[in-house]
Amino acid sequence: MSDDLELSDLPSPEFEGTLPPTDLDTDGDNPNEMTDEQFGLLCDRMRQNGWLGGPVVTNTEGLIADGEHRWRAAQEIGLSEVPVRQYDISDGKRRLWRQELNKIHGEHDSKRDALEYDELLSSGYTDEVNELADAAGEDLDELLAEIRMDNSRPAAYEYDPEHNVYFEDCVEGMRERLDDDSVDMVFTSPPYNVEKTRSGTRESETVDYEDDRSPEEFRQFLGEVFTEASRVLKPDGHLFINLDHNTQDGTLNPSSWIADYVPLPMRSYIAWKKDQYHRPHLPSGGQFQTDWEPIYHFSENPSPLLDQKAPSIWKAKTAKDEKHAGHDYEKHPAPFTVDLVETAIQHTTSEGDTILDPFMGSGTTAVAAIQNDRDYVGFELDEEGAYKPIIERRISEAKRAKDASVNTDADATEQSNT
Repeated sequence: MSDDLELSDLPSPEFEGTLPPTDLDTDGDNPNEMTDEQFGLLCDRMRQNGWLGGPVVTNTEGLIADGEHRWRAAQEIGLSEVPVRQYDISDGKRRLWRQELNKIHGEHDSKRDALEYDELLSSGYTDEVNELADAAGEDLDELLAEIRMDNSRPAAYEYDPEHNVYFEDCVEGMRERLDDDSVDMVFTSPPYNVEKTRSGTRESETVDYEDDRSPEEFRQFLGEVFTEASRVLKPDGHLFINLDHNTQDGTLNPSSWIADYVPLPMRSYIAWKKDQYHRPHLPSGGQFQTDWEPIYHFSENPSPLLDQKAPSIWKAKTAKDEKHAGHDYEKHPAPFTVDLVETAIQHTTSEGDTILDPFMGSGTTAVAAIQNDRDYVGFELDEEGAYKPIIERRISEAKRAKDASVNTDADATEQSNT
């Protein structure tokens, strides 16, 4: 290793200080192009934060070797002077420096970019990260998916939010954790009984839960869940059950039996009309294809709605069609959309009410509750599988987005009052 150098030992510029932007110029041959989105973001950040980056580097005639975009941004926002370093170099050396300074910044590692974005998101810079990714033409979801799907080693940054989702059997969980008359609404989509197997514990014993039960076993299982859900529901509360009418075969059509397994009166039969065409799991061949699913609504109160009237057809895209940011669809067989739950929330609950989902799946009900200033509680058996990190990420992101919205609204209110 060579002896330590002082800064004064290195070649020094002929001039270092500030100059009017009009004293500088470019030859127009800079190969480093910036999109309009990137340039707009640079101008915005310079207005907000001041001069970003090092001085503009030029020859003694003011022709720029490095910092052209900062120089242009300074003119765009109306700066009267910019920091400059001028060197006594030939035009060839100036062009060489431009190439070198453009090339030696290093390559971006996409995984490290994703980890850095993830950390910034967790620190509350949601809007800034989205603006930066958009300006750079990056797909933020794809970048983040790279670290979410790589299980070879844990990511440096992980979501660890506080939440009210319990990764355990929902029947035992409701019995142990929830008091009578303690929740205002239940919104859930039970398993579709389509040949999926998971393991869990109930009363300290290992239990295999199979979504390929016989019709009788399936109904008995759901009856236990709905009985507990009805117990914890307040007298004026609501129970919404989304259960596809194409579950396995016609003998399991819930419309013919579901009311017998819920100890509450059915008040409404709601049709979830899917905005975009969605091919259901039906036998092949020429036939009409369903583009809707039923939602069964139960309540002790015969007139439970906040509004006098509300439609029984709810239009909402499927989660796969809507492509919610960050939603790992391939790990969940039947996700529904946030706006579907929001429709129920807005017609039947008030701010501060508690929403329960015994089958939390990928966390959609919790996200809808957070976005609408409701509390939530839920259960999901799949602790060791794919759903736990998805739920925790989505809850964390929903909380950050909500906090950012609240802060933005507060700033706007303060500015309007000044």
